[in-house]
Amino acid sequence: MPDHPQEALLRLLDLQEQDTAIQRLETRRAALPEAAELADTRRRLEELDSDADIAEKQRQELSRAQSKLEGEIELIEIKTKKDSERVFSGAVSNPKELSALQSGIEQQNQQRSVLEDQLLEVMEQVESNDSHIDRLTTQKVEATERATELEEKVSLLMGDIDAELESHGLEREKIVPDIPSDLLAMYDKLREQKGGVGAAPLRAGTCEGCHTKIPQRELEHMKAQKGLQRCENCRRILVVLDI
Repeated sequence: MPDHPQEALLRLLDLQEQDTAIQRLETRRAALPEAAELADTRRRLEELDSDADIAEKQRQELSRAQSKLEGEIELIEIKTKKDSERVFSGAVSNPKELSALQSGIEQQNQQRSVLEDQLLEVMEQVESNDSHIDRLTTQKVEATERATELEEKVSLLMGDIDAELESHGLEREKIVPDIPSDLLAMYDKLREQKGGVGAAPLRAGTCEGCHTKIPQRELEHMKAQKGLQRCENCRRILVVLDI
C-alpha cells in the first residue's frame, strides 16, 4: 500500500466533507416535498382537464338529446292541435273518420307524455352535469393557483440548493489537486461502493465511517505504521486524527 503524507490524507477528509454536503443537497433536491406536491398538483390538473372534457362532451350530447325531444314534442303538439281543430270544427261528419281522428289524438297525447317524461329525465341530467362542470371548474381554479404558488416556492428552493451545490463544487475543485491521483481513485471507488463515504476520520479509537471501535493493538499498529490506513470492518480509508 503506497504511503501518503498526512497533509494529503487530511485534504481527503476535506474532500469527503464537500462530497457529503453535495450528496446531501442532491438528495434534498430530488426529494423536495414541495416539488413532489407540485408534480401531484400537475397530475391532478391533467385529471381535471380530462374530466372536464368528458363532462363537456356529455353536456353536448345531452343538449342534442334535449333539442331532439323538444322538437318531437313540438311536432306532436302541432299535429294534435290540427287534428283537434278538425274534430271540433264539425268539418268531419263521417263517424268512422271522426273516431280515427279521436283515436289518433289519444295516441299522440300518450306519445307526448312519454316524450315529456324522457325530456324531464334529460333535463335533470343536464342540471346534474352542469353542477359537475361547475365543481370541476372550481377545482381547476384552486389547483392552478396552488400549482403557481408551488412553482414559485420550488424555484426559490431549487435556486438556493443549486447555489449551495455550486459553492461546494468549487471548493471540491480546489481540493482535488492536493490529493495524489492513486489516493483519489481509491477514494472515488470506495465512495461509490460505500454509500458516498470513501474516507473517514479515526477519532478516539473509533472509525467514524462505520462507528466500529478499533482494538488497542490495532491502534498501536496504525500509529507505528502511519500513512494510509483502512478500516478492517468497512474497508474505508481511515485518516488518523488521534489515537
